[in-house]
Amino acid sequence: MSATDLAAEVVRMMRAALNAAGLAREEYEGSVYWTGGEGDETLVLLHGTNDQAGTWARIVPMLASRYRLILPDLAGHGESEPKSGPIPFSLVIERLHRVIDRERAEQFTLAGNSFGGWIAILYTLAHPERVKRLVLEAGGGLARPLGVPIVATDRQTALTILRAVWGPNYVPQQWVIDTLIARSTDSPMLRLAGAMENFVDARLSQIKVPATLVWGADDGVVPLSYAEALKSALAGSRLLVIEGAAHIPHLQQPERFVECLTATS
Repeated sequence: MSATDLAAEVVRMMRAALNAAGLAREEYEGSVYWTGGEGDETLVLLHGTNDQAGTWARIVPMLASRYRLILPDLAGHGESEPKSGPIPFSLVIERLHRVIDRERAEQFTLAGNSFGGWIAILYTLAHPERVKRLVLEAGGGLARPLGVPIVATDRQTALTILRAVWGPNYVPQQWVIDTLIARSTDSPMLRLAGAMENFVDARLSQIKVPATLVWGADDGVVPLSYAEALKSALAGSRLLVIEGAAHIPHLQQPERFVECLTATS
């Protein structure tokens, strides 16, 4: 089986796990998303770039009895349109808002990982009346350089990126490296348009809702210094650091991540 086939199978299993946890797949105006859960509160979870809604599969069973969940494939990611061409930030926000409106989520907690955290901030700025709490997991849209390159065209660069994402001791299988190198010419991240106009440094003071920052202690993509800068700019926010996690705490330390996500004081 090729690296592409193996990567597709992992994604298929993640998305099947959402079904197994009781969530339903929905399609609406070019967007695909998953929804379900039994709680009175609504929680919207936004994945990172090059990712998709299935990334949350490990934590959904821990959340479905407490929250009504909405997990979109962001525009241009997963099964959501557009399948080719630019993905403007404005389109990502617009498609997300349509899904939230369709689900009649008037007020909710909004959480995002990496790029999803950036989108969560932009959505909160655009629709402050809808978001009652913001959770940023290793992301936030500051005009700061990342700790690693965004694409890999060789094995060593791929290994550097993967260890920044998964931790310094991560030993990837060859198909994982091959998949990352393949994305150097064809990935949603390369199609994103409008990043420069959407850095949030100067606008963070406008956010008035409670904000929690959840960071992996070993994050090599956006290190803890980035989190500290966010914390300083977001009045009243707090930073929770997860040992044994890097850039994707919800996959690397799911139980601890859920503790941080659901903590309110």
